[in-house]
Amino acid sequence: MKATSAIDTIATNMMNAQPTPHMRVPIGGIAHAGVRGISKVEIRVDNGEWMAAELRTPISGQTWVIWRFDWPLQRGKHTFTVRCFEEEGTSQIAQEAPPDPSGTAGLHTRSVML
Repeated sequence: MKATSAIDTIATNMMNAQPTPHMRVPIGGIAHAGVRGISKVEIRVDNGEWMAAELRTPISGQTWVIWRFDWPLQRGKHTFTVRCFEEEGTSQIAQEAPPDPSGTAGLHTRSVML
């Protein structure tokens, strides 16, 4: 099993409110590396610098790890990318690959208009 991570939610339903300088957009998802575990998850916005996400303690060493990042709101279209690292520090494979013959690879990306 390859290390993998995904963005499950970008909380855009709160965008009806008038933005304030302190408003944060919750972004969350999951990461998994089998028995190798997850040491960290990082997210970047619009190909900027990687930033550390918060990890919830998994129920066991073989379960998915839930992560969260509270991003300072900036209006406009933005692209979010996530990557994870195995317990010993190996990054997930960034190069995209199709499912056949050995499973998908690549970084998960989502774009939204805020």
